[in-house]
Amino acid sequence: MLRLIHTQTVQGAILVDDIDDGLPNKTAHRLGSTADPKAYARDGYANAPKQPCYVPRTKPTNPLIAGFIDLNLTEKVSLSAGQGKIAKLKQAGFVTTVLFNASDLATPVIALADLGTPGVGDITITGSGFDSLAPNQSSVVITGTGAITLTRSQILVGGGTFADGAIFIPAALVPGVALVTSFAKVVADDKNSNVLVLT
Repeated sequence: MLRLIHTQTVQGAILVDDIDDGLPNKTAHRLGSTADPKAYARDGYANAPKQPCYVPRTKPTNPLIAGFIDLNLTEKVSLSAGQGKIAKLKQAGFVTTVLFNASDLATPVIALADLGTPGVGDITITGSGFDSLAPNQSSVVITGTGAITLTRSQILVGGGTFADGAIFIPAALVPGVALVTSFAKVVADDKNSNVLVLT
């Protein structure tokens, strides 16, 4: 798959008009078409233009994150990324791209959430799928006693580590978190992991 990310160097959404396949909203067939009953509504037909494709400036659910769309890597999308509109938008600095597999967006899973490892008050979380695909940013949500939400960058700046399968949060970032009455979950790519009690 291919993610197109708005660089936010210009205002407004960015039009990508040379692809008509692989789009996230290309899911519904146009029913009743006599010429091609399996045609997609966004491809356009008599008196109805092809639906345009835009990369939004910000993410609809979080205006602090750059907007993006995910495309299936079809022949037309690959051609556009190689020498078409996507390539030209990238060269001009209007979008960046990330190649990824659908499995990269898997729901994160916590196997262990340990309070007091390696030191008193530190939290170590192990599992899988903790890293988000750019421009999304993963976070750790502690609920219960000492509730706090920390983004990946806050953990790194605070002296912790954040990898796809392991997170270390220093005690200084989580004052007041208590054993048994505090719970942890990881949010990656808008998906919530299981909730685990700190042990």
